[in-house]
Amino acid sequence: MKKLILLVAVALSSVVVNAQSRWSVTPEAGLTVNKENEGKSETTLGFKVGAGVLYQIKEAQGNRPSFGLKSGLYLLMQKGDLHTWNDGYYSVGNQSGLYPNGNYSKVAGGDGTVEHTVGVRADEMTRYNLQLPIMAHWGFKLCDDISLNLAVGPYVALALGGTASAFQTIDNKVDYSYFYDFNPFKEKKLDNGITLKGAPRFDWGGTASAGITVKRVSFQIGYDLAWGKYHKDQNDLRIRNHQVSFTFGYTL
Repeated sequence: MKKLILLVAVALSSVVVNAQSRWSVTPEAGLTVNKENEGKSETTLGFKVGAGVLYQIKEAQGNRPSFGLKSGLYLLMQKGDLHTWNDGYYSVGNQSGLYPNGNYSKVAGGDGTVEHTVGVRADEMTRYNLQLPIMAHWGFKLCDDISLNLAVGPYVALALGGTASAFQTIDNKVDYSYFYDFNPFKEKKLDNGITLKGAPRFDWGGTASAGITVKRVSFQIGYDLAWGKYHKDQNDLRIRNHQVSFTFGYTL
């Protein structure tokens, strides 16, 4: 009986060790380069920090690569535009109504005169996203301590918060005395009566990465293509932004 118990214990420990050897965790950190697909023409810098988790399903054999599933959790800081397609409202004298799609249109008063037009000029927006990728992963062994890694799949993300800036406008001219800093994911009402709706917090898209691992140290280049909505009333599917990341990691 003692021999049987010992044999079962050895077998179970072997299974546990083998299962643990299939899992690896790699903390990563680095920089991102973001390009908005609409609005801002220049690229902006941000950061990416988090940890990747890899479960190896099949080990590499000869010229055949290893295969597994890679996920993780990352915090990303991105800069872009605050899009003024958010519907707002104007209020001029006794006139009030919908302010459509950020376009300026003058409102005629009851006596036929033209009243002042109010609006908003958006400035830069910074958002902080918590991202969860789910990718297929291949590992190509180049030599004993060096391997090439490729991964591709979808991701989902949730905005934790952010900052945005905007100015009021009167008759299409910026009123620099009215400057606002606010959270772009919450509704914001300006002093001229315009209300900007909060931007959607949910984001999704495709992601891919390629990297080199030397022993436990890795360098990864990633690419994200975002399809998340610009605003809650958007009905079509558009590419929102492109992002390239450069990260270093250490496998625990």
